[in-house]
Amino acid sequence: MSKLIYKNIYDEDGAIISDDGRILLKAPDVPHYRIREGVEEIDEKAFKGCKQLKEVDVPFTIETWEGRLSNDDCMRYAPKGLKLKCWRWPYPENCIRSEELEKEIEEGWVDDFGAVYSKDKKRLLKSANIRNYKVREGTESIDRLAFLYCDKLQCIYFPVSCKEEEFDAVLGGDIGAICFWDRPYLPDDMNDDEFWYEEDEIYVDEYNVVYTKDRKRLLYARMGFDQNEYVIPDGTVTICSCAFGVCEHFVHVSAPSSLRVIGDGIFARGGGRIVIRK
Repeated sequence: MSKLIYKNIYDEDGAIISDDGRILLKAPDVPHYRIREGVEEIDEKAFKGCKQLKEVDVPFTIETWEGRLSNDDCMRYAPKGLKLKCWRWPYPENCIRSEELEKEIEEGWVDDFGAVYSKDKKRLLKSANIRNYKVREGTESIDRLAFLYCDKLQCIYFPVSCKEEEFDAVLGGDIGAICFWDRPYLPDDMNDDEFWYEEDEIYVDEYNVVYTKDRKRLLYARMGFDQNEYVIPDGTVTICSCAFGVCEHFVHVSAPSSLRVIGDGIFARGGGRIVIRK
């Protein structure tokens, strides 16, 4: 049986971390330990034998959801009663904008949503705090603290002009979707990947199929959809990806001639067929 062998480094508190800085291999046996930012994983035996350990600060670079570790295998060997404090943002001492940055924000260009960009509009300095935000096309870089405390954000789009390395700027928070575009943005009505709508922004028909308010985008069928045949109303432009993913049976879909975009993986295992009406 093969096994992974890591070259280790010791941090200033005595913890053992893989030499690429990604994995906490062993926590120090102290009452309180703050895992350094940049660590992305906790080895399942990292807390084993740490009898004094009572509380651990988990950085935003480790994946969490609603205050808990997405992968909690490490708790199997943890001392009883160990408390984890999962930080949604960089630690407070790392969340201080410099005077130079604050001045740049004050003098920056502000878009219609309240986001602030550098004067040349190529760098996002401070994001808008709304549910769904598209970083403007032409943006090339993102300030590390641009999304700090944007607790309303659920979905972010990065334009083709922005490098994927800028992903690090949005680690933290409870952002559900981060999308990097490899082409110019599509008009909203023709986006097949977006499901981020509140209840007051959708329309649900009698068959439990969910649309945007204007009926231009079919978002998805809810649990309870049991039709073998379904007619999409005239005027619909887009069927979003995985729209009928809850269906275990074969579905015949009649679509209007107004349809322009069909997403990926429309049907589940049961399969289906889409016929465009004249």
